[in-house]
Amino acid sequence: MLVEHSIPPQSVDRLVIHQFDPARPSPGGIDTCLRGIARYFPSDKSLAFVGVDAGADIPGRQVGKWERHNLGGADFWFLPAVRLDPGNQSRLIPHSIRLFLAVVMNWRKLPASEAFHVHRMDMAAAVGLLSARPQVYFVHTQENGLTGKTSDSFWRFFGGLHHVLERRVAKRARAIMVFNDQYAQTVKQWNKRTHFFPTWFDPALIEQEPAHENPNSIIWVGRFEVPKDPELAVAVLEALVSVDPATPWTLEMLGSGTRFESVARLVERLEPNVKGRITLHGRVGPKQVAQDMARGGVFLMTSHPGYEGFARVLVEAMASGLPAVVTEGSDTGGIVRDGVTGYTCDRNPLNIAQRVISSQKIERWGVSQAVKGFDAPTLVGRIFALSGK
Repeated sequence: MLVEHSIPPQSVDRLVIHQFDPARPSPGGIDTCLRGIARYFPSDKSLAFVGVDAGADIPGRQVGKWERHNLGGADFWFLPAVRLDPGNQSRLIPHSIRLFLAVVMNWRKLPASEAFHVHRMDMAAAVGLLSARPQVYFVHTQENGLTGKTSDSFWRFFGGLHHVLERRVAKRARAIMVFNDQYAQTVKQWNKRTHFFPTWFDPALIEQEPAHENPNSIIWVGRFEVPKDPELAVAVLEALVSVDPATPWTLEMLGSGTRFESVARLVERLEPNVKGRITLHGRVGPKQVAQDMARGGVFLMTSHPGYEGFARVLVEAMASGLPAVVTEGSDTGGIVRDGVTGYTCDRNPLNIAQRVISSQKIERWGVSQAVKGFDAPTLVGRIFALSGK
């Protein structure tokens, strides 16, 4: 990625406001979504982001100073408005509040735009207080994804208020992109310009002919937070070693979060024959995720039901040819077909372990073909086409 300091033009087509740093990836599907938009937005459009300094090593970077980035040949502008790490969920003040206050402080620096792109309800509502400019609103979870009992969002304490505000934001939006088919039908009752979108994979990252040289390697990718249940993944590996000790199963866990240290302690307490098979990689970038998927054998997803919108990491894994073993409620897009592209299972570690073993018989070409139409260039282009004036 090329970066230079440059002031944006007086007006751009779309202005994205989110806790995002193009120079440092953060765990989570929204970050990946924004990278897809930044790389593949239409060439006849101009794009600017107002986001955060997540700790990237950018020479001369200053909070409040515009930068010009180039990602995959696409130029866009970026303003790091506040210094915070979206991947750090140990916060007393919600990240959205800190970013919004920074937006207010830098308001005069922002270019005019034909529309805002907003990816959180609270930011959409707050920005609506500052400007009547049209909004394209993105919904990344299920209906109660941020307010359910397994959510790690502050909104889990104010579920009723979240619903009221989201309905108000939706009614005012020019267009709404919902990454969950069921919830899209609900939102469409509030605003007819609501569109369901599957999430996408970036073809620039996916290896065209992955070798999968480690067929017994289980890949788990996600935030180490309650909704993703990383502890269950560890329990599955322990169950695999118990029922199939002769196979050299391993578990590669990619991601970070507030539960990372507790999971590390959990792994440390395991029997040596199990502990030595688990690697906690911590926070990694999209390239390493794609490389590990290309080498691995099976993708494991352990999210609690009621949270995922349309799991982006699941699409990426399947695009890489990894059969997916997912817990019930994880695959809201219905792309995992038992025995064809993977398996859906309950939360019993032994049952999941058996499905992991069975998944080795699945033909990888068919897995990647199941998500062939979910490429970023196609879907990002549709977003801009459907959200115009």
